[in-house]
Amino acid sequence: MVSYPPNMIQPMLLFFLFVGIANANDSCDRKEMEDTICSLYGQRKGNQPTGIGHQIAFYAYMSSNIQMNTLSKHKIFVYDRVETNLGNGYDAKSGKFVVPESGVYVIHTTTVSYDKSASVIELVKHGVVKDIAFADSGNHEDRDSSSTLTILNLKKGDVMYTRVGSWHGGKYLESNIYGRMSFSGFKLM
Repeated sequence: MVSYPPNMIQPMLLFFLFVGIANANDSCDRKEMEDTICSLYGQRKGNQPTGIGHQIAFYAYMSSNIQMNTLSKHKIFVYDRVETNLGNGYDAKSGKFVVPESGVYVIHTTTVSYDKSASVIELVKHGVVKDIAFADSGNHEDRDSSSTLTILNLKKGDVMYTRVGSWHGGKYLESNIYGRMSFSGFKLM
């Protein structure tokens, strides 16, 4: 029986795993197999190999209601309570998410209006509107919520934020125990 030094066993296992997968009748291509092997090796080593993405996710919400008389067209919403900020892309002082790594992202917003209030909310990237929501409780004394779920291909350094759209009116937007205004997102791939 042949004895191999311990530092040779893992590379040999990876080689035989790769050869075995490459010879199988799977629909995987070579690049996909290499990425999978590199990812598994990186996880075992306790690090992430170059080229494989990091975990990026954020979730922030408003800690209190917003009075409509404090808003103006295109005012950026600043979500001051940060629950999650993997990758440190969200800034609670500016309300902006600066993309830390290029990829496909899922961005979500929720807006709640209450007591005969309404507002257009825009999801913006570098000044260009990417999605729009309209929370409208304008004709009744109840609450209305609106949300967006937007999938975008973003580049490192892109800036995303939400702002007041073309119209708003009434008393206030709600963020309390009945509904929260929130801004969140994560890197899908």
